[in-house]
Amino acid sequence: MKRNRSCVHHVAAAVGMLLLLCCGLTLAQTPSPAQAPVVAPSGPILDSGDGFAFDVKAKKLQKIRQSASGIACTVNASQQRVCLVAFDEGTQAGFATVKEGSLVPDPQAFNFKGLQGELDAEGAATDGQYVYITGSHSAKRADCASNPDSRFVLRLRLDPATGRAVPASQVQTGRLWSLMQAQPELAAYVGERKCLGTEPSPKAPGLSGQQGINIEGLAMRDGRLMFGFRGPVINGAAFIFTVDVKALFEGGDARPQVTRLALGPHRGIRDMVAVSDGVLILAGPDDDGDSEAVGWAIFHWDGKTRPGLVQPQLLARLDLGAVKLRRCDAEIKPEALTVLQETSGRYQLLMLSDGLCDGGPLALTLLK
Repeated sequence: MKRNRSCVHHVAAAVGMLLLLCCGLTLAQTPSPAQAPVVAPSGPILDSGDGFAFDVKAKKLQKIRQSASGIACTVNASQQRVCLVAFDEGTQAGFATVKEGSLVPDPQAFNFKGLQGELDAEGAATDGQYVYITGSHSAKRADCASNPDSRFVLRLRLDPATGRAVPASQVQTGRLWSLMQAQPELAAYVGERKCLGTEPSPKAPGLSGQQGINIEGLAMRDGRLMFGFRGPVINGAAFIFTVDVKALFEGGDARPQVTRLALGPHRGIRDMVAVSDGVLILAGPDDDGDSEAVGWAIFHWDGKTRPGLVQPQLLARLDLGAVKLRRCDAEIKPEALTVLQETSGRYQLLMLSDGLCDGGPLALTLLK
């Protein structure tokens, strides 16, 4: 991190005096990309059989299958790793079982209850007892329209025998919105018609980007639910908002805290997952259209909230250039991450991508 105070530098030169005024901006610096290893997937896209099934028309089905945006996994009583996969299209999720070289979807979708519209589900997390799903809480990208249907967080109890959610246990809360509005660090980006990024929207060219909030990551650790923001990204810093999970759903002091992570310019949080000593951050382009060049990376954060700018450890830059797309795939945009195994020296991960059918599951191995 560099902090430039207001100052005047006197430079002697043949042309005379040059005055340079530096105004107090705080810029987030990340480690040099050359210092981080480049990691490619361990193999091709894992098999998902006939894919996830949803009770919709064929054209809509493909759109939903290409919209995987979150994953949360637990091990059931039969020692099977069962995962909830969230989609940012529709009002359903899917459960799937991780097996050797495959991600096997359940034959039936899991329907969310009690929602009036589309949640725009963007993240999922679990503590082993419950699974949590969050909406984006963002304005619509195309025209900056407010989207109150996305301002909910869901909690469902898991059946330990099957590892799947119990439908009747679903509760949802809209409290997160008001908690974010009350935070000085976030208040300017939480509100009606807050356009994403800094650029005008395609269908609302008269509205400038306002760096509106856009939640895409979710993790659960030590009784606190952690929300990671794709946007805003301010001077190279992305935001994480943490709350007490019991209070969020049952009332009381949620003890909200904001953490700013130095991920670098135009790089936001696309997902998060808790590990033994902190949280892994899947990072990628923020909400500006010209940010794609920043690429994808995975960071390690110790999970501790603190004031000021926090510098996470850059574990790897992702090389996805050799991933071979299949017939029903459109493009690769990593948006979901889960840990399959953690040892003293490495993480074995499963990553899903928006734009790939059924998330196009890819295996990754990262050194700590």
